[in-house]
Amino acid sequence: MARTKPKSTLEPSRNPPTPSLSSTSSSSSFSRPQQPELVPVRHYLPRVPLQLFAVAFSLVAASTSQDKHLAAPARFLQALHREPLKTLPVVCAALAAIQTWFAYSLRSNRIASLARLNHKGTDAPAPAPSRAAAARGTGFRGSLATMWDAAMRGEAPTEALWKKRALRRGAHAKAAIDTSFVGEAIMVTWLGTLAIHACTVLLGAPLTSNLTSTYLFSLLVSILAILPLAIALPLSDTSARFVWLRLASTFTPTDDLELALFAPALGTLVGAWLGAVPIPLDWDRPWQQWPTTPVLGALAGHALGSLVALARIAYGGVVRAAVDVLEEAGQQQQQQQQRGAQQGQGREGGRRKLKGQ
Repeated sequence: MARTKPKSTLEPSRNPPTPSLSSTSSSSSFSRPQQPELVPVRHYLPRVPLQLFAVAFSLVAASTSQDKHLAAPARFLQALHREPLKTLPVVCAALAAIQTWFAYSLRSNRIASLARLNHKGTDAPAPAPSRAAAARGTGFRGSLATMWDAAMRGEAPTEALWKKRALRRGAHAKAAIDTSFVGEAIMVTWLGTLAIHACTVLLGAPLTSNLTSTYLFSLLVSILAILPLAIALPLSDTSARFVWLRLASTFTPTDDLELALFAPALGTLVGAWLGAVPIPLDWDRPWQQWPTTPVLGALAGHALGSLVALARIAYGGVVRAAVDVLEEAGQQQQQQQQRGAQQGQGREGGRRKLKGQ
């Protein structure tokens, strides 16, 4: 009788098991960390052109020139170098309103994004009331017990009804406007005005003559550069103070919110500094007097910085959307491969069973 040779345990099997794609896909899949979108692109893109249009309209409206034959920019330039003490206060007031509106939208988006990030996954469903509590709150005895409890707490019988009505109205009412930043923003902007005024004098501005014009110019630069930062990133917030220090020391914004605030501010300061270059030149032009060209340079630098931030944030939004689409397509392809592998394993197992029979 022939004896069968036992199989060695070291002999490889003819049909090695196919490795599951679920184990490999988990290691090869790229998971991008979810970061809060502090500046939603769909909200930011339409606001920047509207802001720049409002700034241009305010400049044209602030011109006091009565010469109708000149174009609107020429009338503003003429009013600026002829009557700066009448033109600059109107321009500063209009720019303060525009910058407050723009920065308040960024502040609201930042607060909402951080609130969603902090409360993500922490909202648990309310526990169901017990049978005793449910039975106590129904019927005549339950009503008497509820009224007794309210009376012991010092509440009037109709106070609960008014509370319910107030809650129903509050659910459909619009959120109140947050005005807690106003005092701090005014103080920070004023301190920034004093600092810019001192730096302007140290860089060559007249110390005693044209003092009011220099102060109004410093106020305009502070409104364009510092006011949005003071509203969107209040110094009362510890994390915002570190953002201020990092932006002032490294000039490197790390997210879209910082870029939307830092690029116009940097453009304003650089434009105001470059705007003083034509003043000492011997061109003998009427617009070379102080502070006409620095004001124009600050406005142009702010517009250029806003456009740069707009282009960069829009490009980043397009890239993120493309990455999301590619990741979704990759996940769908992996799922299809997993289903195909499972179906192939099922067919192979069926064939083995048929061969064994």
